[in-house]
Amino acid sequence: MTRVLHIVDGSCDETGLQCLGALRARLVSDGQSHAVCCLDPAGLSRARRVLGQDVASAPRRVSRFFNYAPDLDRIAKCAQVGLVHAWGADSAVAASARLAEIPKVLTVLSPVDARRVAGWVRAISESTVVATGSQVVRARLVSAGVTPDKIVVIRGPADFAAVNRARQSDLRRSLVGDSRCVILLDGPASRAGGQYYGLWAAAIVSEVLHDLRVMMPYESAESRRLLRFVRQIGRKDMVIVPDPSHSWPQLAACADVFCCPAVEDICTESIAAAMAAGAVVVGSAVRSVAELIADRHNGLLCKPAEPRTLAGKLLNALEDGELRRRLANVARGQAYEVFGVRAFADNYATLYENVLAGRPASEGIADTAMVA
Repeated sequence: MTRVLHIVDGSCDETGLQCLGALRARLVSDGQSHAVCCLDPAGLSRARRVLGQDVASAPRRVSRFFNYAPDLDRIAKCAQVGLVHAWGADSAVAASARLAEIPKVLTVLSPVDARRVAGWVRAISESTVVATGSQVVRARLVSAGVTPDKIVVIRGPADFAAVNRARQSDLRRSLVGDSRCVILLDGPASRAGGQYYGLWAAAIVSEVLHDLRVMMPYESAESRRLLRFVRQIGRKDMVIVPDPSHSWPQLAACADVFCCPAVEDICTESIAAAMAAGAVVVGSAVRSVAELIADRHNGLLCKPAEPRTLAGKLLNALEDGELRRRLANVARGQAYEVFGVRAFADNYATLYENVLAGRPASEGIADTAMVA
């Protein structure tokens, strides 16, 4: 049985960590061994909050000329590691410096990271296989020079069981009280994510729906700026910052609408959770979002950076119960076919086997969005 070491760095946010957590939980239940270590002290508490206290610390040393983590050797030897799974470009670079002989898989979820990752794969580690969650990221990697047969698209995970547990609990009441209209913003907030426009749109909607609440999960520099913004426009009570221990499936189960107001291509794993939970996705028609959502088929789309138009879409989704139910039912059915945790874990297990056996990375793996 091959033992896998997952390495995360500071760029691996709550979404990436939740993907890793779902993968590890499923494969460990199948009898596999998976250890996790974190390179950045600032990200260690976040990793342990999401993944558990068994995440090891392997602080890296960075200068103008090197980037490596001296403790990786010890951790890999103790865990008897046969394969490394890096979650972030810095993790991959550090693994190449200290664990050069061990086969590697690198997961890239954000389109923003694609060009940097491509440069590393070309320059340092041609043997590394890259897994990503969307065709948009795959296209960016290919355009930046990564050989297509080294890239695999693995969708998910959408944890329906976690959604159902949250629905059966009192979580919604504890988060938003008796509010009848709840919007969940994509996050962590960033300039590319366009949450600024999402809050503007929500403020417009709140003029009509006075008990509207907006959940803005997971801390970032942009989220702190946006909290100052809502105070300045007199909408402080509209925004709720959930405890960071809550996962996307839990939060989506408490929302009526999931708002993804991106102005650039973004990581879309959170959309899968919203679709699974039946929260209507209302977002910008950037490529990464439009890859999953078709306007008035399984969600609502508008042009980026147009808060008034976005407000109209949000109001439509919140007030038109028949439309909301129809869109949610279609999206939930698609999520079941495309983003299931079982298929997500099975595809990664197959990828591990392919890498270790020297087979083509995509052998036995199909993009579930293309075959559903």
